[in-house]
Amino acid sequence: MEKNVMAVVNGVEILESDVDRFIDLMGNRALPYKNPEGKKQLCEELIKQELIIQDCYNKKLDESEAFVKEITEIKRSILAKHFLNELFSDIKVSDEEIKEYYEENKNLFMSKYVFKAKHILVESEEKAKELKKRAENGESFEELAMECSMCPSKEVGGDLGEFTQGQMVLEFENTCIDSEVGKVSEPVKTQFGYHIIKLESKVAPEQLSLEEVKDEIEKSIIKAKEQIAYVSKMDSLMKVSNVERNY
Repeated sequence: MEKNVMAVVNGVEILESDVDRFIDLMGNRALPYKNPEGKKQLCEELIKQELIIQDCYNKKLDESEAFVKEITEIKRSILAKHFLNELFSDIKVSDEEIKEYYEENKNLFMSKYVFKAKHILVESEEKAKELKKRAENGESFEELAMECSMCPSKEVGGDLGEFTQGQMVLEFENTCIDSEVGKVSEPVKTQFGYHIIKLESKVAPEQLSLEEVKDEIEKSIIKAKEQIAYVSKMDSLMKVSNVERNY
């Protein structure tokens, strides 16, 4: 295959294929350079890189103690990575294992609560109790929120829209779980102040299907198997090695 030499730096060729590899490494950022002018710009960058590398070799920086030490550490890190890749290369998970894990741990695979709610946030419990009473006596919860709430949601009558379990602070979330739809909750204290909550709707958790959680289960089993393989390998290496500890 004929090579297209785009530049020569002190005798070192920079090929179009080098520029193409550079483009591949750039990923999504490479789009503006996938044309003749763009390739020329990237070639200029490769020329600068080559000049830097050549200057480093001329100054024998590759022989410096700091460089050699850093290269040694990089090699050790890469070797450790390859050690783990080799150790884990044969680990697989069967459909039967996934199904068995699912059946034994169904309680772990539930959807989250989904809520729709409005709230009023005030500074004191006394104020929260007063507003709860006013709402229960027929005053509009939304108007009370617009009048009294410290939360930016006051602009929309305290409406928080739809949110799922885990999105709100725990005290607020637990109150939503325990509250009855349409009723105004007792005041609940959070880091923000005191809330009264009017639950608009609540969808309870449901059992997720095996297909929905299959990938998650597979990752969990693989992780467990990798841990077992690692511990076993370390034990075997320890048994045949002389390790002196000075602590």
